[in-house]
Amino acid sequence: MNRLYRLFVLAWGMTVFTALPGLLMGQDTAQVRRMSLEQALKLAQKQNFDIRKTEADVREARSDYRSTNALFLPQVNVEETAVSTNDPLNVFGFKLKQEIVSATDFNPVLLNNPDRTHNYQTKISVQQPILNVDGFLGRSAARDKLSAVRQQLNRQSYYVEFQVKQAYFGLTMANKQLAVIDTALHVAQAFRSQAEHFYKQGLINKADLLAARVRVLDLESQYAGAENNISKADDNLRYLLGLDEGTRLQPTDSLTMVAPPKTQVDYNWLNHNRSDMKAMRDMMSASHKMMQSGWGRYLPSLNAFGSYEWNDKTFLGTGANNYMIGAVLKWNLFGGFKNAANIEKSQAQYTKVKLMYEDKVYQNRLQVDQVQRNMKQARRQVKLGNAAVEQAAENLRIRTNRYAKGLERTTDVLQAEAALSEARLKRLHALYQYRMSVSMMELLLEQNLVK
Repeated sequence: MNRLYRLFVLAWGMTVFTALPGLLMGQDTAQVRRMSLEQALKLAQKQNFDIRKTEADVREARSDYRSTNALFLPQVNVEETAVSTNDPLNVFGFKLKQEIVSATDFNPVLLNNPDRTHNYQTKISVQQPILNVDGFLGRSAARDKLSAVRQQLNRQSYYVEFQVKQAYFGLTMANKQLAVIDTALHVAQAFRSQAEHFYKQGLINKADLLAARVRVLDLESQYAGAENNISKADDNLRYLLGLDEGTRLQPTDSLTMVAPPKTQVDYNWLNHNRSDMKAMRDMMSASHKMMQSGWGRYLPSLNAFGSYEWNDKTFLGTGANNYMIGAVLKWNLFGGFKNAANIEKSQAQYTKVKLMYEDKVYQNRLQVDQVQRNMKQARRQVKLGNAAVEQAAENLRIRTNRYAKGLERTTDVLQAEAALSEARLKRLHALYQYRMSVSMMELLLEQNLVK
């Protein structure tokens, strides 16, 4: 075997897993964090910004629902009011409340021009709801909304898992692409050195030498682009995991071909049990109940009230006391079309959510069918990619041997080397597309299809 071919074999013999650690050593190894896909998924569930924001939405919806407890529980207030006045009506009233009215107080002169009087009133008041039909329906709507937001949190968790898988394997692919380009660059540099040697001996012309040099420059440009892709993929994954900028991630799970998942899709289950579909049905129920709540405002409401108070000339005094209890039956017959407008708005919202649900049901089948086709196509591309790499490697070996014997042109060998590098990159991309298709199917079905 000639010297040139040995150089090619040595360079291409560097596997991705061997080249990758060396590439990462060029970075700040003190800040590199090795992470498996499982670790990344668990970390995202704790630190992802979108999940944490949706958790805040759940707390907000839960607070709104808890506020409807006011439909059953009493409202109790304690007040202390201090008044100083010479208003005739109030002066006489305060004296009555303080139980200090005497015969002299009926003197017309004193009634018309009383002296300044002070009154301190300590009051405990209670309001007890009894019957509020619109409020009961509003409470039920708030409960449905809380259930919907909780389902949205579940769906957000599944979607973040998909995003993390996409970013994780995107970073894995970017690292492997850099390794492939780095290997090709070593081969091209070795070939350039050999071409320069042949040129000095007059075995090749200057055009062949320039072609070898151009190939090295082209790979150096690809190498810089691959490094930039790694940085972008790393930034994206760190953002999804909520990590600080000082951390660089190194995936430990490889991008390999997994067994084809067996997907028996039950569309009835999908449309009724997937978390986002449950959320839409809950929102549809909430909208319907809010519409009913609007009609409930046309019905009378019944509420009880009571108070106990002390009136005195001194602060917090208890010289005189009285109480009052009662009930209010209220029937709002006309509110200036405000209630009618709210009902119309609720009807529109209910119709909108219902149409969104029906649209999503239609989309679900289309999306599943499309992803199944994508998986099948990506699996075919991986198989073709494996065959293309084998054939390109064999073609390069043959042309390298013939070149060493002067039977091939420089451009032919360069094209063979470029074809092998391109075949390796395409196979990586096909693997990535296949894994993403599987991950998308997992998102659509909310099931783990990769064992």
